[in-house]
Amino acid sequence: MGDSFDPSNTSKKLGFIFSPEIIVDDNLSIVAPTFEDASELFQLVDGNREYLREWLPWLDSNLSIVDEINFIEISIKDRLQGSSGVWLIRENGNLVGNISINWVDWDNRSCGLGYWISRDKSGNGIVTRCCESLINNLIFNNKIHRFVIEAGINNIASRKIAEKLGMRLEGVIKDRELLYDVFTDGALYAITAPEWALRVQ
Repeated sequence: MGDSFDPSNTSKKLGFIFSPEIIVDDNLSIVAPTFEDASELFQLVDGNREYLREWLPWLDSNLSIVDEINFIEISIKDRLQGSSGVWLIRENGNLVGNISINWVDWDNRSCGLGYWISRDKSGNGIVTRCCESLINNLIFNNKIHRFVIEAGINNIASRKIAEKLGMRLEGVIKDRELLYDVFTDGALYAITAPEWALRVQ
């Protein structure tokens, strides 16, 4: 997809508008961020800065509420263009993390998933459940066919989520990401919609 948004091409994108809110279960939901969320989101990021910095490359460019507002502004624009999507993870109304579509290839109906969660909520299956609901929603509403997760080769927690989702390891990508001046290999996982349907039967 090019840098500019061409409304005449929207019909080719198989329903590119992403659901603004997805109910995961009685306690969990994922909701598209608004500017009103900026302060709360920044506080969560800032309180988990060192923890998140191990595997996320953007912490040094997110240093204020203004940076958070700019991020939300970009995410809203990208959502409208159908090039990516961001949702806040809320547990009983409390912000605990983030889940996203980092890229979309509409021509081939594929997308890449990303996520992070606060340290105190990690290991409780929250991200896995949110990924399941998001994948179901994207298959039903947006006809996405293939889902990809890329995780640092030593990011065991993130890799476990991909494996719990039934994704297969398709390969290891050498020097996939420059993470704070250090190249890091990436593990690439994927699953297709037909495989997903078999998994959840």
